[in-house]
Amino acid sequence: MPSLSDPFEALSGFITTAEELETVCGHPLPQIAAKELPALDEICRDFISRAPFCFVASSNPDGHVDVSPKGDPAGFVKVLTPSLLAIPDRPGNRRLDTFHNLLKDPRIGLLFLIPGRGETLRIRGEGRLTTDPKLLESLSVQGKSPKLALAVRVQSVFMHCPKCVFRSGLWQPDAWPNTDGMADMNEAMVKHAKIGISPEEWFETLREKGELDLW
Repeated sequence: MPSLSDPFEALSGFITTAEELETVCGHPLPQIAAKELPALDEICRDFISRAPFCFVASSNPDGHVDVSPKGDPAGFVKVLTPSLLAIPDRPGNRRLDTFHNLLKDPRIGLLFLIPGRGETLRIRGEGRLTTDPKLLESLSVQGKSPKLALAVRVQSVFMHCPKCVFRSGLWQPDAWPNTDGMADMNEAMVKHAKIGISPEEWFETLREKGELDLW
């Protein structure tokens, strides 16, 4: 029986070297390695202009890694130059995990998705937080400007193949799993945070405090 302190003890066959990894998985075609760009070309800029959703990955020197979803109307991420883009920060839960990480370690990863498309766009770079007034105004939605934006200096970008999206049936409704009976966010909050009220009461609390405003 594996110990609770090391759940990996339940497994075997761990890969620990690059040679072992490449023996199992093989090597990419030369063209796959060559597709990585140092800045955004017209194809990448067009993809970002149509994307309503992206994931933001960050970490800090303590080894804490975080992935945060970001979404807004398509094209919400503004391409300022081929090497610089900006992501508005809309009202959220104010945990600010990504931003706290970036204050310690500016390295960042982005993954852009477009509904109905199999390809995704991957970016690595450096992130900084800004309150530049002109930038924030340009990122307004429904007359509301964000208080903060995440500026990303692009260092590497490439299109990711669509195989994982096709296998998952992500955009195919008849392939979606049945979600009947699943806990929603309010139920999860009440249980995980040990809040002594019902999910409905918690939702009403959020509504009264104005926490449900999208923008």
